[in-house]
Amino acid sequence: MDNIAEQGSRALEAVADLNDLLRLSHEALHRLKQEVHGDTYDSVEVLSRKLHDFRHEAEMLNKKIDGDVKEMETKAYG
Repeated sequence: MDNIAEQGSRALEAVADLNDLLRLSHEALHRLKQEVHGDTYDSVEVLSRKLHDFRHEAEMLNKKIDGDVKEMETKAYG
């Protein structure tokens, strides 16, 4: 069975990966917005706004997981 530190580390690493992927995706959409126009631009803009919201939710998840990990460690070792 994994210990608390290993579980917490994996959870924090996974949410960091998620945040990185969302950031990279958002950057790609920003570059697309500079290259397209018309209906395509509008579509990219909609995706960009949605991705912004996902990034915000992922940041909130990151904070929650960080708090959960600290709580698990406190209960296990405190």
